[in-house]
Amino acid sequence: MPYLQPWSSRQPGCLILLLDQSGSMDEPFGLQQAGGGRRKCEMVATVVNGFLNELITANTVIDKEGIPEVRPRAEIAILGYSGTTVTSALKGGLGRKEFVTLGELQDQPLAVERRKKRELDETGAVYELEVSFPIWVKPVSREGTPMCAALRYAAELAQRWAAAHPNSYPPVVINVTDGMATDGDPTPIAQDLCRVATADGNALLFSVHITSLNYTPVEYPATESELPNDPYAQLLFRISSLVPETSRAQLVAMLQRDISPQARGLIFNGDAVSLRLMFNFASLPATQLLDPNR
Repeated sequence: MPYLQPWSSRQPGCLILLLDQSGSMDEPFGLQQAGGGRRKCEMVATVVNGFLNELITANTVIDKEGIPEVRPRAEIAILGYSGTTVTSALKGGLGRKEFVTLGELQDQPLAVERRKKRELDETGAVYELEVSFPIWVKPVSREGTPMCAALRYAAELAQRWAAAHPNSYPPVVINVTDGMATDGDPTPIAQDLCRVATADGNALLFSVHITSLNYTPVEYPATESELPNDPYAQLLFRISSLVPETSRAQLVAMLQRDISPQARGLIFNGDAVSLRLMFNFASLPATQLLDPNR
């Protein structure tokens, strides 16, 4: 059965995030959504930064000398697409690399902000705690949605990565978007991407569509009939990969409900909570490891 190889220091995983940075990402989320009222691009950037910070923490171990060390269990590319271009969403030295490691991310944040986090004390009272919040991705919104170009670039990156890591878990690509492609039909390019493979299986393409709508996200549908009568929702369903059977039990535990064996890696009308859950689900092969020697 494929999709069995964990992400480890010897055989890292590959995660490619595609972030729609088109002009419509300047619009607010629906007020009833998690993250509601904020600009879509701001919410996405906050979720991405929080996810990266927690992924680094989850893969940090204490070495024999008592020094924290970030294990290189994941290689990550973050691409922003808008207008007619696709570029790294990272800046500085990180932005000049195709892939970055977790250690490189830890060492080179763009900035570190102080943000307030709500906690509960032993009596159940809520209090605010100021915490450090590293920033790697800034909110961007401008012009069109070159999704085909973004998927094509992701396929090229995935192909090169798979050739260099033939026995690793295959590349995982997550496309976060709020609009239809302005440069053509992404279907054939998505199919090419999903033909990229390692010995452990074909590349996975997951999709998160975010909107301004005030209703519950549709998460991991098994049929098009579970989606609105919307051609874009149906297109995203068709190009999104099936959830690997080897990961389905973990996803069921995260969602606290059952999902079909035919469920696809798609969230339609996603919000801050469902987007973060998608990122967490995609990185499960890295966070399942408890052995500090791997």
